[in-house]
Amino acid sequence: MTSQPSAPDTVSPLVLGSQPVKLVATDVDGTILSYAQTATGELSPRTVEAFRAVREAGVVVVLVTGRPVRALRRISTALELLGPVIASNGAVTYDLVADSPIQAQGLTADILFEAKDLIRGLDPTVSFAAETLAALHMEESFARGSLWLDEKHRKAAGVSDDEIRLGPLDATLKRAAGGLPDEVPALKLLAKTHAMKADAFIAESQERIGHLVTVTHSAPGVSLLEISAKGVNKAQALHRYAESLGIGAQESIAFGDMPNDVEMLQWAGTSWAVGSAHHMARSAADQVTESCDDDGVAVVLEKLLEGELT
Repeated sequence: MTSQPSAPDTVSPLVLGSQPVKLVATDVDGTILSYAQTATGELSPRTVEAFRAVREAGVVVVLVTGRPVRALRRISTALELLGPVIASNGAVTYDLVADSPIQAQGLTADILFEAKDLIRGLDPTVSFAAETLAALHMEESFARGSLWLDEKHRKAAGVSDDEIRLGPLDATLKRAAGGLPDEVPALKLLAKTHAMKADAFIAESQERIGHLVTVTHSAPGVSLLEISAKGVNKAQALHRYAESLGIGAQESIAFGDMPNDVEMLQWAGTSWAVGSAHHMARSAADQVTESCDDDGVAVVLEKLLEGELT
């Protein structure tokens, strides 16, 4: 696995219009990894080759995803990316080499439990999970049907059994004791229902808890909320990472497919939604490429490498 450059040493030879491209930021699931391959994490050879060529041209490549860090190592290995990733919808920027967080913005215990109670008041059938850097906490009702309970999927993603905590969140997150300590923050609260459609669930939850937290969604066909600390999203984490490398938004391109990608797609100098994207992502992006299943991101990167984009 090759190391990513800490910052471009020279002006990137890749140009979009009159602007050099120094950074490529991409979502994972539904963008470069089809949902059919989520369980295995197997990227298409065309996608792997396109990212290799872009990286060898001196461009920084960074994964910016809703996935937790623990579910990124196989993807990063396949793409030969070694270094920072932005995970949990921007709640953590993590160095895979040092195996430590660069920056994390977690939910405080009081905000997490207040948001959880307010959502439960909206729909008493809602089930919950929460991500920390150490583990995925899941209520039994949330875990049913979850890929993380499937041993084959866990092994494929490199997730060990001791990284799963089953039980009521009030117990596993130690509500009675005031919640987890600051050094083990909850990066993301997840809420799932079968009683409401996704858009309605998001809208009503946003009205109830939007003053406390950031609410987004990334799972097509599932009424699943992804809840982060107020102000946390992919764009703010990507901006901070790019700034640390001396790279501006106009020197960056981004790819995504779901509502949790909207801010990132709007931040980048030029952005693409894959053809299979949610309507919110398509509206936020500057352009639309082929679907994920048709290697839409690779199509754009190949044209960039050939100087065919204007």
